[in-house]
Parts: sequence; structure tokens; C-alpha cells
Amino acid sequence: MANGTEPQPFEGNWIAQWESTKPLTDKWMTVGEIHYFSSHGFILITDGHAVWKINGQSVYVAFGHLLAIEENTVIEVIEGGNLDLAGWLIHFQTYSLFSKERAVVKFDWHVPVGGTYQIMQVTGGFLTSISDRLSEDMPQDSGKRMVGNQHLVNELLKQGYQAEAKEQQTTEKGILRSIAYIQEHYDEVITREQLAQVAGVSQWHYSRKFSELCGKPPLDYLANYRIYRAQEELLLTSASSQEIAKKVGFEDAHYFSRRFKHFAGVSPKNYAPTLQQRRILAISPLCAEVLIVLGIIPHAVMATPFLLPEHQRQLFQKHGVTLLEVPQYMIPVEVIRQEQPELIIGRLLTEETKRRLRTIAPILTGFPNDLDILLNQFAALFDKKEAATKRQLQMKQEIYTAKDQLQAIIHSAATVMVLRVEPFGYRYLGGYSSGVSQLLYKKLELSLPESLKAGEAWFNPCSIEQLSMANPDYLFVEKRMMENFSAEENMQKLMANSQWKKLKAVKNKRVFYIDTSLWVDGCGVVGQSIILNQIVRSLVSS
Repeated sequence: MANGTEPQPFEGNWIAQWESTKPLTDKWMTVGEIHYFSSHGFILITDGHAVWKINGQSVYVAFGHLLAIEENTVIEVIEGGNLDLAGWLIHFQTYSLFSKERAVVKFDWHVPVGGTYQIMQVTGGFLTSISDRLSEDMPQDSGKRMVGNQHLVNELLKQGYQAEAKEQQTTEKGILRSIAYIQEHYDEVITREQLAQVAGVSQWHYSRKFSELCGKPPLDYLANYRIYRAQEELLLTSASSQEIAKKVGFEDAHYFSRRFKHFAGVSPKNYAPTLQQRRILAISPLCAEVLIVLGIIPHAVMATPFLLPEHQRQLFQKHGVTLLEVPQYMIPVEVIRQEQPELIIGRLLTEETKRRLRTIAPILTGFPNDLDILLNQFAALFDKKEAATKRQLQMKQEIYTAKDQLQAIIHSAATVMVLRVEPFGYRYLGGYSSGVSQLLYKKLELSLPESLKAGEAWFNPCSIEQLSMANPDYLFVEKRMMENFSAEENMQKLMANSQWKKLKAVKNKRVFYIDTSLWVDGCGVVGQSIILNQIVRSLVSS
């Protein structure tokens, strides 16, 4: 500038400029893939879940999440290949407007809540509205297209700023802060005075309010929390009691042992052998099924009713397992707390959910979707190696029998594809994952169409053109089951498409319709046998 001063923007006057909108590709589900944001962005998750590392911080994302991402952000995929992830990526830039020169320069935008990213849970109505708009064909008129895209960015920004409103500080929030402090520093010396200071209230008031909220005094709560972490260490490591005592915050190993026995009824040394008799709650029906097959009956299992396959429902009823019915993608912590479990077992959990569950019982999580690995891990944990080996031999024999029946198809190199029809698009089952993918393409040695072999995720995005190019000899079709969303409209669009009618599988009447609850959510020890029978019956009789 001639006067040596920088131009000043109108106060608070900046605009967001849409850049691009793209569906998430399989690279967002491929472990180790790294995505760099050269501009700001939004990620809308329309199905499934995954674990990413955003600027070095591990983050769990799931259906209904809207992420606001600042430019220069780096996202690494940690887990997502077999977790059904689908969604949209929207990029935008921000600019300042200046008063005198009317110049437009880049505006240094930051997410409303601080940090470099923000995660919001959007409502079903908003998700449906935005997803439908993203899935529609854009108008040819460039002006209309630009207005539509700008409106989309503004709506997404509005969601972020609505979530910004600061909450009033209350005593209860102070106590919750002190609980978070316990969880972060339980291995250190912690006093009631420290906790009261963290909560921002007097010691007397803190102890009274803490007991009202949590049902026990703060130091008892701390001791229980330390014992839960010690129980996890005893199950997952080979460390000595003395090492574990120090790791969880007990300086005196003898005091730790006495406190542990008072709490768990047995000494640390004798804890693991009692695991089978303890009150186990499974937050995954697959985990519960494997436990029952090994002769361990959990007290309760959490499941979404319409996604629970009939064989699992019957199995749980037969063995008197309490069924906790929950919405899809939801883990209601208070429902679990009411069941008073002594051990919680599950697969993938958010860090926030794990933090809350760890105040209830020891938790064992992160178990794989691979059935053979899961059997081996549970066998080692519960000392059931003989039962696991017996089941694995039985499963191998079932595979051998099925392969024998499918020899003609296997040797002919006929191609087999699984197409998923979703409320927001289409995807296909990749050939390098677990569950049914491993069953079809590794164990049964059936052939995936050549053009689909590049897909590394469990379910990969699929266009009508990709389906036409794959042109499978046999086609299994899954109409995706989701709470509050229907895939029926996309199913009808598919059937009416001229490309669909030209497919070899369609013309030869080799299209078979499969159930999400069984093929996707129910491929356990019992479920695999049922799926095998369906595969053989479908392919051989067509």
C-alpha cells in the first residue's frame, strides 16, 4: 500500500467459497493412507465408522458425524477397511472483504470450537436432506450449480457455529472434570484436595456432590478405577502383581493385593482363572456368539434388533443371555451400567465411550472381525484352546465340503460379486478383507471380477459404470439395512437402469438377494455355516 499500512477487512466480514464435492473413496478406508488438506473442508459420514489420526490425534468417526477440517490438516487412516465407511468430502476456501480497495484476500479461518478440527453429530433430518442433495445430479446451468454448492457450504458452516455456544459451568461439570483428571492421572498420587481444586469447589462440598453423582466417595471411586485397570493388565499382559500395582497407582504391592481381593473376591494371581464365572457383557453380538460357542455364557449382549440375525437371537434365548436392545451405532453407557457387569468385551469403541465404560468395569476391546483370530484370542483369554481347536476343525471341514460342491464354478473362473445397495449410493465387497469377503474369495477361492480387484476396503464405492464393467457371472445383492433410512429408492433406480438389464448375471437369472443382518453382521461361527449353505445352494442350483 502507498501509505505503508495494511488494508483492513470489514469487521467480521468474510466469505466461504465452495471448491469441490466428492464421495469418500476406498482410500479413506485403506489403513496407512494419508490425506492432506490444502484447503478447508467438511467430511460427512453417511454410513459405518472408522478410526483416523487427525494431526496426530486418534479420532473415531461414525454415521451421522460432520467433521469441520482446517487447511493443512493431515488425516491418516488407522482402521476402516472393514467398517462400512461411506460419506462425502467438501472442500472450501475463505476470503476477507476489505473496506476501501474492495480487495478479496485469503481469510485465516479456524473451526469454531478451537483446535484444527471439530466433530458434530447431525440430526437424521439434516443428514437425509444433505445426503439427498449430494447424491442428486447437479444442474447443467453453472450459475445454479454454484448457488447450490454455496448454499451447501453455508449450511455446513452453520452447523459448526451452532455447536459453538459455550455451556454454563456447573458443580456437576466440575465433578466430571475431576473424573477425567482421575482417568488421566490414576497412576499418580491423587488427593481429595487436588480433585476438589480441579472441580473448583470446596473439599466438603466436592465429596458430598461427588457421592451424590457417582454413588461412592471420590477416593473409593479412584481405588475402584485403579482395580479395573489392574484387572485389564492381568488379562492382557504377563507383568507381575508388583509391576501392575505400581503401574495403576499403588505404591504398596501388599496393600494393592488386599484391596484387589476385597474388590474382586480373589487375589490378583487367581483372578484370570475366574473369568469364565464373572458377569460378562458383550457389546458385540459376534463376540457373544463366539463366547457361547466356546462354552462361556455372557450375562448380556448389546444388539440393534433389526440387525440381529435369527440364529444369534435363538442362541441368546437358548442360553438365557439378556438382550439389550440399542439403536444402530449407539452404545448407551447408562444401560450398561445398570447391568453391573464385571467385564465388558467388544470390538471398536470411541475413546470417549471407553473413558465412560472404564468407570463401570474392566474393558477388553479392539478385537478383530476375523473369525479365526477372534476364536484364538478368546481361547487364550478364557483357557478354551481345546474347544476353539475343535470348532476350527469343524469349520475347515465345512469349507472343504462347500469347495467340493463348487469345484466346477471355481475351475471355470466364473466371477462372483457382492453389490450393496445403500440409501445414498452403491458399493461392492472387496476381495481383501474379513468376514464374507474372506469366505468367498480366500477360503472358497471364488473369483472377484478383475476390474474390482483394486478395491482395498471391505465395501468400496461402486458406480453403475463400474458394475457394468465388472459384469459378474453371479451377483449377490444386499439391500443395506439402516435405521431411519431406506435403500428401496436406489434399488428401484438400479433395476430400471438399462446397464443393469445387460449384466450377465441378470440375463442368466443368477442374481441372489442377501440379508445385511446375516452376511454383514452375523458371520460368526454359526452364521458362517448358514452363509456357506446359501452360497452353495445359490451358485449350484442356478
